Amino acid sequence: MTESKPTPSGLCGRLFDRSTLTRHHCLPEAKDGTSDDVALIGSQCHGMVHATYTNATLTAVYPTIEELRRAPELTAFIQWARKLPATRQNRNKERRHRL
Repeated sequence: MTESKPTPSGLCGRLFDRSTLTRHHCLPEAKDGTSDDVALIGSQCHGMVHATYTNATLTAVYPTIEELRRAPELTAFIQWARKLPATRQNRNKERRHRL
């Protein structure tokens, strides 16, 4: 049995088994995004991205994973998430307002 090499999450950089990463469409398919616009990120980070931003905001302001990494609303979350083990997968609290 061959073990897979850990893959870093595109957002927080934590190492995960590739099969546990989720596909984040930086530019949503509904806005003409292609497979080139997809980043692999952990489910906790993915949930926080979509709890924080609408697809319209992601398209207009954060169409790449690099721009999303610099988003001021996610800075503290990403710093916190980087310190967690990949085995920790808590559900994020709902945000009152999405941007």
